[in-house]
This record gives sequence, structure tokens and C-alpha cells, in this order.
Amino acid sequence: MRIIKMIPVLAMIGLLAGCGQETEVYLDSTQQDFVQETESTGASDTEISDTETVGSENASILVYVCGEVNAPGVYELESGMRIGDAVSAAGGFTKAAGQEYWNLAEPLKDGQMLCIPTEEEARERKESYEETMESVSDGRININTADADKLTEIPGIGQTRAQAIIAYRTENGDFTCVEDIMKVSGIKNALFEKMKDFITVG
Repeated sequence: MRIIKMIPVLAMIGLLAGCGQETEVYLDSTQQDFVQETESTGASDTEISDTETVGSENASILVYVCGEVNAPGVYELESGMRIGDAVSAAGGFTKAAGQEYWNLAEPLKDGQMLCIPTEEEARERKESYEETMESVSDGRININTADADKLTEIPGIGQTRAQAIIAYRTENGDFTCVEDIMKVSGIKNALFEKMKDFITVG
């Protein structure tokens, strides 16, 4: 009888002993792999992000600045800097520089070459560009602005007639329509029919 009465007591002791044990957390295989990978690297997402940010901030580019600057050469600048910064790095403009030729606020590119022209060169380049745009905008040649060499590209126009066209517009002003070119000596209806699709007055 005494043995039977001790069974409940032993059971209670067993339960109390179990309460003191630590509870194990069971993870599935995917969770276990993630934990092991994190522990092995020892780097958090924040640390990786910080490293990438630092690397991008330290990026640099090389730019060649020449022409009308005080210290021409190749300069290493920070990524994101502007043309004005490159000019400053090269000692600034000379007195003869055409300072408005380049957009100083334009971002720089790695390997870029900046050739600063004189004021006269900048003006000539601008005029040449404008004339080119006028003549190639629709493939036709502007008989009011084209020089003698450009006029000879018109069918039927040689150097003699090109000079005659220039002389006429110098004396009488710009042509108001393409048909006016027939007022130039040596250009009649037959020749005009050959050239009319290749010329414009602007």
C-alpha cells in the first residue's frame, strides 16, 4: 500500500523537474540555412549598404582640358562635377578665351576633352554651325547664306555662276523666293528646273 501511494508523488516530482528545462526552438531547413549564412558572414544589411555608399562617393573621372586655359592638362575630378569645375582646375580662362562657347553647368564625363577656343574661334564656329544647319535642315542649300563652294554643290552651278549669285545678292539683297535666282545672269528656266529642288531661301 505504501508503494502505491508513492507513485503520484514521484509523478509530481518528474513534472516539476521538467519545468526547469530550457525549451528548444525547432527551425525548418530554410531558416537554418539563413541563420548559418548570417553567422558565417558576420555582416549586417546596414554594413553592406554603408560599404556600397562609400564606394560610390569615392568615384572619380579623368578630363582633358586644353586651349585657352592657364594650365592645360589631364585632371582627376570627382564624379558629378561640372565643366566649370574642370576649367577652374585648369587655372581658369585666359583673357582671349571664348567663355560662352561651353555650357559651364554641363556635367562632365569620364575621358571627356574640353578645348576652349578664343572669342574669334568661338564666333566662327557658331556662324559655321548656323550655316550648316540652314543648309542641311531639309537637304537643300540656302542661296542667301551659302558661300561659293557650297553653291557649286547645286546642279548646274560652277564657280562662275556661284560668284554671280553672290554678286547679285550683295548688290540687291537676299532672294525672296527660289525663282529670284533666275534674275542672276546665266540662269534661265531650263537650268532653274534642274536646281529648284535643291535650293531654298531660308
